[in-house]
Amino acid sequence: MDSILITNYKPDYTNDIMTISIQINTLGISSQVTISMDDFNTAIVGGIESVKLKVLTTLINSLTVLKPTTTTTQEA
Repeated sequence: MDSILITNYKPDYTNDIMTISIQINTLGISSQVTISMDDFNTAIVGGIESVKLKVLTTLINSLTVLKPTTTTTQEA
């Protein structure tokens, strides 16, 4: 997790979310994820590594949703 850098975080108390900006240096990726305040507060209790894991898991889930589904058809 050393190559994941949290560059900024911005609470939105009106919508009860935390927006976190990250950089993954080994992949050359900069991104931003939004998690609920409850998830953020739960992760922060575990320390920065827990926050990084939550952010990374959220990013992976978001990217997985974007993955196109492919179907293959077989001819008889």
